[in-house]
Amino acid sequence: MRHLFVIDPIERLDPEKDTTIAFLREADRRGHELAVCTIDTLELGADGRPRAEAIPARTVDPISGEPWYEIGAGRAAFLDEFDVVWMRKDPPFDMAFFYATHLLSMVAKSTLVVNDPLSLRDANEKLFALRFPAVCPPARVSRRIAELLAFQEEMGGEMIVKPLDGAGGEGIFHLKAGDRNTSAILEVATGHESRYIMAQRYLPEIRQGDKRVILVEGEALGAVLRVPAEGESRANFHVGGQPAATEVDDRDREIAAAIGPELVRLGIVFAGIDVIGGWLTEVNVTSPTGLREIADLGGPRLEVDVLDAVENRRNAG
Repeated sequence: MRHLFVIDPIERLDPEKDTTIAFLREADRRGHELAVCTIDTLELGADGRPRAEAIPARTVDPISGEPWYEIGAGRAAFLDEFDVVWMRKDPPFDMAFFYATHLLSMVAKSTLVVNDPLSLRDANEKLFALRFPAVCPPARVSRRIAELLAFQEEMGGEMIVKPLDGAGGEGIFHLKAGDRNTSAILEVATGHESRYIMAQRYLPEIRQGDKRVILVEGEALGAVLRVPAEGESRANFHVGGQPAATEVDDRDREIAAAIGPELVRLGIVFAGIDVIGGWLTEVNVTSPTGLREIADLGGPRLEVDVLDAVENRRNAG
C-alpha cells in the first residue's frame, strides 16, 4: 500500500515520543510505501484533484545522532494516488486545518483518510463527549459570564473552564469560589463574551491522574496515566504531566461501549479518550498521542492494532 502522512515538518517530530513515528515505523516494517507532506502544500488544481508536495520517506535506526528517517526529493502528487492518507497534523484546529479537511474529503471515496475528514470537522474534541451525558461530568457551554458563574455555583464553587479549540492543556483554568480573579479570567477566556468555552465540574480525582485510553475501531486497547505536576490541575504532558503505567479497567470499557459504535460509524479508526475519576472529559480524534508512553511502560504496541485496522478498512474498500 501507498501511505501519505500529513504531518508537521518531519525534522520537528520527537523520535522518542511522537505517535506518528510509531505509525511510520510500523507501516515501513510491513513494506508499505511511505511519503510525507505538510499541510501548507495541500492544494486543489484546475483539474479539481487535491494534491500535495509528497516527500518519499523511510525510517531507519539512528546511529551516532543521525536522523531516524531518510527522505527523497519531493514531487507534486495527487492524493488519490495513495491508498491511505493519514491526517497527523498536530492541533490547533485552526482555519488552515479546517480547510485542509475539506480538500481531504474530496478524495475520501477513493482513498482511505485516517481519521475521516468530515468527522474531524464535526467531532470537536471538547463537545463530542457531551453527546454521551451518561458517562460525562456535568458541563456547560456558553460565552455568557453570568451563565458560567451560575454553573460554578451549581457545582459547589469549583469548575474547570477550557477553550473549545485548545490542545495540550493550553487555556485551561481551575476556578474556585471567592477567587477575585474569576470574572477577569472568564472575560479573557470568552474574549469578553465573544467566544464559547466549556465549563466542567472540577474532578478532584485529577490529583491521581488523567487516564488517556486508546480506542481502535471503538475498542479500548491500552491506557497511560498522566499524573499532574505538584500544584497543577492539568495533567497534559506539554505542561509537565508525567506518564505512569495503568490498565484499561471495566469503567473504561463501559465508556468505550457507549461511544465506540459512534466512532466506528464516523470513520474514526483511532481515538484517545481522557478519563478522570471514571468520567469521560474529552475525545481526541485529530492527532491523538500516548502510544509511545504506553509501550515504554510495558504495555502493548498499539500501532500494530492501528495498522491492522487501517489495512482492514482499505482492503474492505
